Amino acid sequence: MNTEAEPKKLRWAYLPECEALAAGWSAKKFTDSCNVIAGQSPPSETYNEKGEGLPFLQGNGDFSDKYPMPKSWCTAPVKIAETSDTLISVRAPVGEVNRADRQYAIGRGLAAIRATSANADFIYYGLQRWRWSLQRVAQGTTFDAVTARHFSQLLVALPDGTDEQAAIARVLDAVDAAIDRAREAATQAAEVKRALAQGLFSKGTRGEPQKKTSVGFIPKSWDVKPVNAVVTNFEYGLSLPMHLKGATPILRMGNIQQGDVVMDELKYVTLSETLLERYSLKRGDVLFNRTNSQEWVGKIGIYRTDAPAVFASYLIRLHPDTEQVDNYYLGQLLNSYDAQCRIKRFATPGVQQVNINAKNLGKVMIPVPVGNTGLEEQREIAALLEAADAHSRSYAQVIVALQQLKKSLMHDLLTGSVRVDPALFQQEAAP
Repeated sequence: MNTEAEPKKLRWAYLPECEALAAGWSAKKFTDSCNVIAGQSPPSETYNEKGEGLPFLQGNGDFSDKYPMPKSWCTAPVKIAETSDTLISVRAPVGEVNRADRQYAIGRGLAAIRATSANADFIYYGLQRWRWSLQRVAQGTTFDAVTARHFSQLLVALPDGTDEQAAIARVLDAVDAAIDRAREAATQAAEVKRALAQGLFSKGTRGEPQKKTSVGFIPKSWDVKPVNAVVTNFEYGLSLPMHLKGATPILRMGNIQQGDVVMDELKYVTLSETLLERYSLKRGDVLFNRTNSQEWVGKIGIYRTDAPAVFASYLIRLHPDTEQVDNYYLGQLLNSYDAQCRIKRFATPGVQQVNINAKNLGKVMIPVPVGNTGLEEQREIAALLEAADAHSRSYAQVIVALQQLKKSLMHDLLTGSVRVDPALFQQEAAP
């Protein structure tokens, strides 16, 4: 093993690649290649939200996907991160990473990592692997935190030449750029869908003249009705102990996301045939999140799969009167921006969360196409919005695939098991 001073091995601080080093790689103490600038909070009277002084980062709550999004500034910074420093959270949750795109004042929740004898871009990506060691040792501390001492004990593997370090970073930069493009496309698709919904729920698909109502302008032939006029039953979910394993997934409020029901981080229950038959979800079911934070309470999800699942008591299933309203139309309508604003007016504060019960949900006024062709127009509107949702969700699949690619590449490139020829990037940069 090629190390400069054979640093003492600590179980938490030792990554496997340090034992079987690639040719031209060395295992070094982290602080041989970087300086660690521990954050320190300035006096509270120097904080402001007016943009005066340096942007101030207290912890990873100011982080985004890559660059920080500060909420406050300070006029008397104590510790400063410089442009291109890697920012890492040193208090729970330890190991969250961002990049400094300008100078920042940093508080006790962060440290700035400044490359000295290594490529700064490589260090940014390297820390996304090496932080696993810091997270392990943090779990054994009183406050779930790490200090400069822990960084000095951390042993890492890296190429001896900064050209190879830079080349590895270039590859990972390209994947990050692709992820950013996919996220931007997803954001644009969501905005297009929102504008489409606003137009369809106010103008319909038939080019009718409009009339002014309590919910805004709608086609002349439509009616405004309370939700309870088009829903036959509001059904609360199951209140039962949940387990990591079991016969049937049980959906909770975290499974309602952006108008969809996602089958992530599932818990399970085992039910009698009677309960299973009663609470099983069917494709097209509309679920309502009745309790959560102010931001998330009232969210709607449409169940778009035939996979078996039931739902927990935090959720309410709406049973529409199928002679009056299409279930997909109802779900899309209640998930629209205007309807969500009307729903949230009924939110009542709880001990730690806010709530909207079925009775109040039933009072929400909604626009409904009626008459001989009402259901037909509802289905036309729902089909257009479902297609827009499917387009938006397709980007999510691309993002997941790219994130998996990045994870695989980081393992291969940051351990030296797959090498990158720096000459390829030198030729690219040549005139």
